[in-house]
Amino acid sequence: MGTKEYKIGAQKYFAYGLGNFASQLSWTMVSTYLAVFYTDVFGLTTGAVAILFLVAKIWDGINDPMMGEIMEHTHSKWGRFRPYIVIGAPLLVIFTILTFTVPNFDSPYKLIYAYVTYIGLGMIYTMTNVPYQGLPAVMTTDGGKINRLMTSQMMGMVLGMIILNLGTLPLVNLLGGGDQKIGYQYTAALFAVLALPMFWYCAAQCKETVVVHKEHQVPVKESMKLILGNRNLMMVVLYTIANMTAMMGRIGVAVYFYMYVVKDFRFITLFMMMQMLVGAVVMPFSPRVIERHGKKAVVYFSLIVQAAALLIMAFGPKTNIPFLIVCHILYGSGYIAGPCGSIMLCESLDEMDLKTGVRTDGTAFSLNGLGSKIGSAVGSALGVAVIGWFGYKAGGEITPTVSLGINVAVNIVPACIFLLGIIPVAIYSLDEKKVPEIRKQLKIRNEKREEELVTGLETVEI
Repeated sequence: MGTKEYKIGAQKYFAYGLGNFASQLSWTMVSTYLAVFYTDVFGLTTGAVAILFLVAKIWDGINDPMMGEIMEHTHSKWGRFRPYIVIGAPLLVIFTILTFTVPNFDSPYKLIYAYVTYIGLGMIYTMTNVPYQGLPAVMTTDGGKINRLMTSQMMGMVLGMIILNLGTLPLVNLLGGGDQKIGYQYTAALFAVLALPMFWYCAAQCKETVVVHKEHQVPVKESMKLILGNRNLMMVVLYTIANMTAMMGRIGVAVYFYMYVVKDFRFITLFMMMQMLVGAVVMPFSPRVIERHGKKAVVYFSLIVQAAALLIMAFGPKTNIPFLIVCHILYGSGYIAGPCGSIMLCESLDEMDLKTGVRTDGTAFSLNGLGSKIGSAVGSALGVAVIGWFGYKAGGEITPTVSLGINVAVNIVPACIFLLGIIPVAIYSLDEKKVPEIRKQLKIRNEKREEELVTGLETVEI
């Protein structure tokens, strides 16, 4: 592995954050509105949607690690990761539009269409987003820069989610002219097309400087064995699964809560984005807070505060707008821990690299990306299943039992999962004070490797 640092200034941080902003214009559209689109517009039952989400993630369990291995063994003048962002971005546009299109098919064929388009979208998202998520680990070995890059990534995510939630329902109504089928399709198309140049700009600006030579790579089987045997790295993946199951699972069914429990349509958009607005305010302080208090302490704070906010909301007055606003502000403050998981993943990779001499960053980030998608899908599937168990049917009566089920799915279940996320974080044992020394030793070793490689090449030429 060789490393040649280059300056990372405001433009690079902006470009990298823009990549996650672009991702949200596709994936947040899916995670936030696809469940309600499938049940209320496409015409699927809640049970069919829940099974679809889970089947898609089973395939992701195979597809994501495959993508990681492909990335790791790619060698091009653009690097190992960036080519897939460039190629995947236009395909993401196509599949986002297809996923939010209602075909003129009979019911069995409509369900097949939903499987093909949603699973295809997930595969293309993997192709585009897994290399994007891994870029900080190959852009620099400076811990402070990695922290700021991860914060930029999370800021892009939060701002993208805010814009999407502000614009989606108004655009569905405006572009559809009362026809939700057309409204969702045109809105998805607009967001996806806008994302395309953002992805390409990110890929052009975020140069890869950490180079892994073929001579220092290992077969797929050994790579997976090293990753699965890295306890700290696996704890990060488990934390990601718990965090995303709670957060994205809630987002996937939250619209039901605001529509049918709160019953104040004036504030649906506000509540869908309130925690993200708070996140956009607190997240710029993340690097300083993390450096001062440590990543584990910040994550503990986040998980406890978010769980508490949801439980307060669940058992409080659900039609009291000021009360709900306060709960959402409290919930949003947990976004301060946004960059922590990705930073801990990079540190686990560095520790493994120093111990084993092997860097499996592509596979590691694909595995963590898989954890993120599993969390999102399981959360959404669980949320839809819960409201179905309590009797929710599209267009049906919202009885007290159905209302209770929506409250359980949107608030109580995610709160419990947030608290479960404390367990893997507690098991994670890498001492943060040792990380600078690990990276210092890696730099010395990599420079020596580079010199040996150059000397070897010169000897061959002679």
